[in-house]
Amino acid sequence: MDLASRPFSRRETLALLGGAALAGCSAAGRDARNGQAQQQQSRTVRGFVGSYHWGFFLLDDTGTERDRLSLSTGDELRLTLFNVEADDAVAALPAAVREGIPGSEERARRNEQSIPAPRGTDLDALHETAEAAYPDHGLALVRDEYLRQGTGGFGGPGQGPGPGPGGHHGPGWGGGPHGPGTGPGMGGLPGGTAAGALAPSTYLWHRSTVPAELGFVVDATGSFGFACTVYCGYGHPYMVAPGTVVVDGE
Repeated sequence: MDLASRPFSRRETLALLGGAALAGCSAAGRDARNGQAQQQQSRTVRGFVGSYHWGFFLLDDTGTERDRLSLSTGDELRLTLFNVEADDAVAALPAAVREGIPGSEERARRNEQSIPAPRGTDLDALHETAEAAYPDHGLALVRDEYLRQGTGGFGGPGQGPGPGPGGHHGPGWGGGPHGPGTGPGMGGLPGGTAAGALAPSTYLWHRSTVPAELGFVVDATGSFGFACTVYCGYGHPYMVAPGTVVVDGE
């Protein structure tokens, strides 16, 4: 009788079944370990970003100011965004974050360091005018090389004073707790996410009652910075913060 036609003994059958079961357990365990490894590799990175005339600041959840956030592709970035002039939105922040917000004197000092002195007037006067006439901001997360091109900020049509499409608020703004629009929006960036932007612009209304939330899984590498996308007066072209989000490969 050849081996192919010979019936298996009970002992041989049990041995084959046991081997198959062990192989299945080994494969399942391997898949589980791979899944756990992937979960451990990806993480959520949080930050709180405030806007003011004319700059941004980045805080962690302890209220400590940070120069940048470092991520890898596949990580989730979650940003809580607010305009410092939106009292209700600021009040809704965690206490530690509120305490970490730079004061008005410190913000004025930063403006003096980053914005050229105007001719025929002073920066304080222009700052006061801007807060009254152009109290809102927009925030886009843009590749550094786009922020460093030319001498101006990062903006699109309809963001300056005057009769451009939509005025300084940008086109198509309605209303809501976040202000014109309903929170995350175009911010004057045609087509939503502009070339070089990591995420669509978010509108930061000075009368917002809640902070805006921006969250997404990062799928691009590089160095990115914050840029104001809504015209906000004399210092608007200088309202950029390169290198605040750095993404490496996996």
